[in-house]
Amino acid sequence: MKVAEISCPSCGATHDVHNPGVITVVCEYCGNAVYWDQEKIRNVGKQSTLPEGFSRLYRGATGTLLNKRFVVLGRVRYSFGRGFWDEWFVEMQDGSIAWLTEDNHEFVLETRETDVQVPSFDSLKASARIVARNIPFFIEEVGQAECIGVEGDLPIPMQVGETYSFADAASPDGRYSLGIEYDEDPPTVFFGHWLKYASITMDDEGEDW
Repeated sequence: MKVAEISCPSCGATHDVHNPGVITVVCEYCGNAVYWDQEKIRNVGKQSTLPEGFSRLYRGATGTLLNKRFVVLGRVRYSFGRGFWDEWFVEMQDGSIAWLTEDNHEFVLETRETDVQVPSFDSLKASARIVARNIPFFIEEVGQAECIGVEGDLPIPMQVGETYSFADAASPDGRYSLGIEYDEDPPTVFFGHWLKYASITMDDEGEDW
C-alpha cells in the first residue's frame, strides 16, 4: 500500500499516512489537527489531549477483532452532557476501516449505512421505528453531542468544540444498534453490532482488563 507523508504546518514534524481513507491527522508532537487531501494541507489548531488508561484500546494498539487482525488509528471523544463516549477508528487486515464505539467499557462495531431512511431530527420521538437491513430499530435516546478531544488519524474532518444532533436506536433483542448523526444532509447512519468481551483480543492485554 502506498504511504503518503505529510508535514505538520505548525511544528514541521512528518507523519506517514498508510490508509487512503484518512483525511485528518492530529500531530503527536504539537497536538495540532491537520486536514489534508491530494492538493492541500490545512492546519486547524491545537486539540484537547485525551487521557490514556480508561480503555483496553489506545492509538497504535493491535489485536484481533472477530478473528481478524486490526490496528487502532485514532480516537474521537464526545460529550453528551451527562457523560462521554469514545469512538475508535480502526483499520482491518484487508485495509478496510471501521469504528469501535466504546461506552462504559462496552464496544459496538459500527459500519456506515447508505440506504436507510431516517426521519428529520425535529420529528424524532422516543420509540420511533426505523428499519435497517430488514431489522426494526426503536429510538432510545435523542440529544446533542460535542467533540471534546481527538487524536491520531481519522477519516473525517473533526475539531474540538464541534457539535451535532444525534439519535441512538436499538433492535428489540438488543444485539444491534443504529446511530444517526445529524451532521450532514442526509444524516450519517451507522449500523452497529454489540460485541462480547472475547470478540476483541489485544496483543498486550493488561491485567486490569
